[in-house]
Formats: sequence, structure tokens, C-alpha cells
Amino acid sequence: MGRNFIEKRIISKGIELCERRIDSQGTPITADDLKNMEVRTFSPFIMIFYIIVGLAFAVFGIWVQIETRSMIQSILPVLFGVGNCAFAIHGRPRKVGDMSDEIDLMDLTAEIVKRFVAKQDAGRQREG
Repeated sequence: MGRNFIEKRIISKGIELCERRIDSQGTPITADDLKNMEVRTFSPFIMIFYIIVGLAFAVFGIWVQIETRSMIQSILPVLFGVGNCAFAIHGRPRKVGDMSDEIDLMDLTAEIVKRFVAKQDAGRQREG
């Protein structure tokens, strides 16, 4: 599940890279181009889980503030909750080159080019 999700994100970012390349230079992408890209490695489920836990800590910290009127006791859970939410939204990006042991860059490059060409062909058929 995790690897497939990351591969889908790499493919979508690769298609965006192809579109930018076509607009500027017209050169195809290579596996070396993929190595420099950064993708988020958290799945939507993990992101939602981290956000829920972060919100729970923040609400707990606010409740402690209301009950005790002590900023020292309440600020840590609130900061931890906000930090947890920020970490979830950021999504722990990693460079694709660091994941080269887990994924096959050549297959991903071929898949990106294949999907990009199919997308371009579909656009041409709509125009013509």
C-alpha cells in the first residue's frame, strides 16, 4: 500500500515535470530528473490520523488552560498538538533518490512518459 501510494505521487509529479519541460525546453525526463524530486511519503490516512491526534492534544491543552488557569501546564500539549498538525500537513517529504532501493526509477520514468504521452494524445484528439 505505502509503496504504491508513493509511486502514484511520483508519477503525478513526473507528469507535471514533463508539462513544464515541454513548455520550456522540450526535453524528456530521465531517471536522474526523478532523483531530484521530493514527494510526500504520508498517505492521506496517516495525515488525517496525525491531524486528529494533534487536534486532540490542542483541545486537551486548551481545556487544561480553562480548568487550571496555568499557562505552563497548558502550553506544552497545545504546542505538541499544533506541531503534530503541521507535521501531518507537511507530509514528511523525501527525495526520490533516497528511495531508489525501494522503487524502480526506470520503470517509473517509463510509466510517467507513457501516461504523459497518453494525456497529450487525448488533448490532441479533443482539439481535432
